[in-house]
Amino acid sequence: MTLFLKDEDVAQCVTMGSMLEAIESMQQHYGHGEAHNMTRRKVIADSGMLSVMGGGLFHMGLLGVKTYTVVKGSYSFQVSLYDANTGELLCYTQANRLGQLRTGATTGVSVKHLSNPGDINVGITGTGGQAPTQLEAVSKVRNINCVKAFSRTKDRREEFASRMTKTMGIEVSAAATNEGAVRDCDLIICVAATMDPVVEGAWLKNGSTVIGAGPTTWRAKEVDEDTITRADKIIVDSAEQAGIEAGDLCNAVDKGLIQWSKVHELRHVVSGAVTGRDNAGQIVYAKIMGTGVADVAAAKLAYDSAKANGLGREMDW
Repeated sequence: MTLFLKDEDVAQCVTMGSMLEAIESMQQHYGHGEAHNMTRRKVIADSGMLSVMGGGLFHMGLLGVKTYTVVKGSYSFQVSLYDANTGELLCYTQANRLGQLRTGATTGVSVKHLSNPGDINVGITGTGGQAPTQLEAVSKVRNINCVKAFSRTKDRREEFASRMTKTMGIEVSAAATNEGAVRDCDLIICVAATMDPVVEGAWLKNGSTVIGAGPTTWRAKEVDEDTITRADKIIVDSAEQAGIEAGDLCNAVDKGLIQWSKVHELRHVVSGAVTGRDNAGQIVYAKIMGTGVADVAAAKLAYDSAKANGLGREMDW
C-alpha cells in the first residue's frame, strides 16, 4: 500500500523540532558514507522548468526522488519514497510545506554546527515563504535576541516584522536597507529572490555566520566577492551541486579568489570530519542549496509521522 500525503497532512504531523533531528541525523550518516545524494538536474522549456533530485538512505533501506515544476513563478513540489529492498512505493507526498521545513531545518543544523554558541542577533534578507521557517529553525538551536528583516518592498518587510514578532515573541524589526539588516549581526540569512548580492563583506563583523539559502542558479550571487574572500570557512551542502548552481562561489573560483579545495561539505562538519569554525573570530559562509538526500529524509519523517497519526490516504499502487 502506498500512502498519499497532501501539504495539509504534512503541516499537521511534522514539526520543526522533528525535522531538525531528521536532517541532522541524515547529515551524520551521509558524512559516514551511509547515504547518497543525486544532484539536481533541470529541464528548461519555453513555458517553465522541471527539476529532479534524489538520494538514498542506505542505513534505512530507502530511496527517493523529488520533482518540482516552476511555471510563471508558481512552484509545485512532490517527493516519492521507495523501499530500496523491494522497490515498493511507500509514500507519495506533496512537498511545498515539507520543503519549507526541510530548508529551514538545514539552516538550523548549519547554525548549530557553524555559528558561535550563545545569544545571537539575526539579520535576514528576504521575507517570502521560506523566511518564517528559517527563523523558526534558528530559534530551536540558538537563543535569538532580536531580528532585523529587509525586503525590497517596505510594506512587506513591515508586515513580516509585525507578524514574526507576534509569532516568535521576540523583537523583529524592519530594516530600511540590506546593509541595515546585516550590520552588527552575528547571523545573517539570505533568502531573497534576487540575482545580485544582498550581503557585502565590508558589512560583516568578525565572528559572524552567513547562510546563503536563496536562488539556485549560477547567475545568482547572494554575497559579494569581499564576503567570499573574508570567509575563513566556506561550507556547502553539496560540492557537486555548488559547482553547478552556486553563482557567487563559481564566480570567485573562476577569478582565482578561492579554490574548491577550500570548500567543505556540511555532512563532514556534522559527522566530525572537519571543523565548522576554529575560533570565535572567524567568518563562516554556508551556501545551502537544498539536496535530494535531505528531501528523502524529510519524506521519511512525514511518512512515519502521518502513519502514526492516521493521516493521508492509503491506496493499492
